[in-house]
Amino acid sequence: MRYTPTQPPEGINVTDEHPLKSFFILTAGTIGVIIVVVIILGLAADHLVKYIPIDYEQELFSKDGLYIMPFTVDESDQGIKSLQYLQTLVDDLHTSAGKDFVEHKFQLAIANEAQANAFAMPGGHIVITKGLLASVESENGLSMILAHEMAHHYKRDPLRSMGRSIVVSIFLLAIFGADGSNILQSFLGNTAAITNLSFSRQQESDADKFASELLVKFYGHASGATEFFQYIKNTETELTEIPNFLSTHPSTEGRINFLLKHEQQNPGEKKPLPVFLREYAHTKSADK
Repeated sequence: MRYTPTQPPEGINVTDEHPLKSFFILTAGTIGVIIVVVIILGLAADHLVKYIPIDYEQELFSKDGLYIMPFTVDESDQGIKSLQYLQTLVDDLHTSAGKDFVEHKFQLAIANEAQANAFAMPGGHIVITKGLLASVESENGLSMILAHEMAHHYKRDPLRSMGRSIVVSIFLLAIFGADGSNILQSFLGNTAAITNLSFSRQQESDADKFASELLVKFYGHASGATEFFQYIKNTETELTEIPNFLSTHPSTEGRINFLLKHEQQNPGEKKPLPVFLREYAHTKSADK
């Protein structure tokens, strides 16, 4: 049989699909796998926190080398007197919280910052800014914020958050290395963070609920629970407010509505702030 050479059909090695389709499928699949692994690692780190003894956490983060204040702490006479008052208030609230939390210990710090803020750091540390002291109208309102931060510690939220961040960071560095694409690392980091936001909002809601209930135990009522959040609402603007689905906190309006209902169910007379604390709260913060 005689062989007759023929020209192969044109486009025999070319698919009908656009070459970018495979690229996008591969990229999306890779990112999807990374996000799933990040979530699993985060949940694993979150689960392991309960096996870390509370006293070990407090000892670890009491060391100067590991606990670094990222702000100016007020060490003036007024600041020290105000800090002693806050420490006593937290200790009294802690006693009212009950024997289930007796292992926890708290250390207060006043940040010499004008912005109203409060947050919990691992090891039982609670930081209150001077701006927050000026934002509340009564001791009850102040106790609500302190109890909120205490609730985060009771749930080990600061340690959980730190553990998730460390595990996720190590995983991303292992994949991309220190010299990897900054843009890609940033994108993946932000994507992983967004997957955690709903859990963070739940933590905040749980802390609000616990704090308002602790007010009732301590004062016999929940009046003052909304003071700080009313202040936040009055200072928010449409331009600066973060959309709820991107926020790590529940909406201010939603928090006020929840706490206001609890106040109405447990009304009472609020206790005024000490005069010295009011005066100190309105003194000008030192320049950095």
